[in-house]
Amino acid sequence: MPAKRIFGSDSKSELLPFAISPDELISRLQSKDALQELVLEGNRDHLISGRAYNTAGYVLQLFEYRGRNTTVNELVASSEDPKLTDRSVVSSVNKLNEILYKLLGLKIQYVKESGEIRLVNQNDAITATNNLAKRFSKAASEFVRTMDAFRATGGDVSGVLAASEAGREMASLGRVLGPVAESVAA
Repeated sequence: MPAKRIFGSDSKSELLPFAISPDELISRLQSKDALQELVLEGNRDHLISGRAYNTAGYVLQLFEYRGRNTTVNELVASSEDPKLTDRSVVSSVNKLNEILYKLLGLKIQYVKESGEIRLVNQNDAITATNNLAKRFSKAASEFVRTMDAFRATGGDVSGVLAASEAGREMASLGRVLGPVAESVAA
């Protein structure tokens, strides 16, 4: 007797990063349906249910059809599915961002004020940097003082950071900010 099949999020394939260079990714993105094709290569179950696209897959298909730069309203209007709503598009964009980030390091930016959805651009990166700086400056000063004081009393700062989830998150932030720190120091 075959094993009982489990449906739902537990049965989806694991999202493992593609071994693809930035140059190759840029080259592949020249194709109109590149995002769909890249996800379908090894993780089709995240976009397809049965024989058809699920809502997230359909939203990705429409997003690419509209040139990867559209609005939620335009995407809903171009749909042939009367069940597709603004809310389901935004929800699907969030699901797609999890998939695309894990596989390719990409993100679809949703601008709530205008309803625009597009791949992240330079202005989005600048805005994210400014937002982080606003939220981070006071906490960063306090953190640095505390860690310096802990180190001064013989504490193992790297051990504390390695043992905590927050330390691992900061290591990811350090990976992104490392090249900037090197250029500022030079």
